[in-house]
Parts: sequence; C-alpha cells; structure tokens
Amino acid sequence: MIIYVTDPNKFSNEKSFLENIKLSSLYGIEFIQIRLKSLDQKSKTDLTVKIKNIIDTRKTRIIINSDFISSKLISPFGFHITSQSNTSGADAKMKSGAKWISKSIHSREEIVSNNEDKNINAFIIGTIYSSNSHPNGKTLGIEKFNELVKLSKKPVIGIGGINIENISHVVKAGAKGAALISDLAFSSDLQKSISKLKKYYE
Repeated sequence: MIIYVTDPNKFSNEKSFLENIKLSSLYGIEFIQIRLKSLDQKSKTDLTVKIKNIIDTRKTRIIINSDFISSKLISPFGFHITSQSNTSGADAKMKSGAKWISKSIHSREEIVSNNEDKNINAFIIGTIYSSNSHPNGKTLGIEKFNELVKLSKKPVIGIGGINIENISHVVKAGAKGAALISDLAFSSDLQKSISKLKKYYE
C-alpha cells in the first residue's frame, strides 16, 4: 500500500498542486491522503471536491486527513485521525462516512492505548527518517520503527522521509505500506518514481 500524502504548501499554486494529483492518479497511485490543515473550512471543502473530480476514483482512493465536513461531503474511502485527537475509530467512521480508518502513532504508549480499537484499520507510524515536512522533528529510526511494528495489532504504514532509496528497509521492518510526501511532490519523473515505488507493494 503506497499512500501519497499531499497538501498545497508543497506547490507554487493550486493549479500545479491539482496537476500533480491528477498525474499521480493517472500513473497508478492508488491512495491519496489529502492534508489541508492550513486552509479555512470553505477552502478545504472546495479543494477536496476539485480533487475528487479530477481523479479516477475507481482506481485512486481518497483518504481525508482530520476534516469531517469535507469527508462527509465526498464519502471517501478513508479517514485519518491525528495522534493528538481523542476521536475513536467508531466515531471517525460515523462522522466521516469512510470505511477505512487510520491513526498516527509516534510511541509505544500510543500503540498500547489504541491497539484494542476495532474500528481503526491501520496505524501510520513515524517519523522514521528526517523529512522535509518535519526537518527538526524527532525521528524514530528504522530499528525503533521495527519495534513498534511488532507491538502493533494492526497493519502498519510507515511515514517520514521515506523515498526510493530507503523504502526497502521499511518493507523489511514489517510495514504493510508506506506513506510518501516529498518524493512524489518534487519528483522530476513522476511516472518513473511511482512505478519504482509500487514494485515494493504490488
């Protein structure tokens, strides 16, 4: 499972942001997670609808990050809960209309407190490596990541600084998927990048 996590802040304007998403879908990205936390609600909703309208939703599934209003409007495949949120998996499914729920995890304690939530389908664990999104943030490293994978009762998706050079280590650590940001947002050959990444998670 390759998830492309994206937001407009990575791009010079909305047009280039949407074009990147459209091409990502065209070239085979099956899951796009929309993260629009810097926008007001109307802008979030308007942009979410635009994204749904430019991709082939039969091939590319949308995961909404934390935005119940936009989620309820477009009925996405998935909804993502941040680590700071106290929202349960059941509440997330009910309020978002999504069938698949993921939650951010950064520590052993967070895994233990969420492992028994039957309505959370996957944990997104990171930050594994230093990343453009969190350049000064704390990182787990691949060994600590592997320890958390072993503690998890749910499928784990790795996030944080993952690229074509290190994704094999994430796979070997037991992750059932990888979430990428910069390697796809800034790729000089998006089709080639997606093709290489997908070989790790057919």
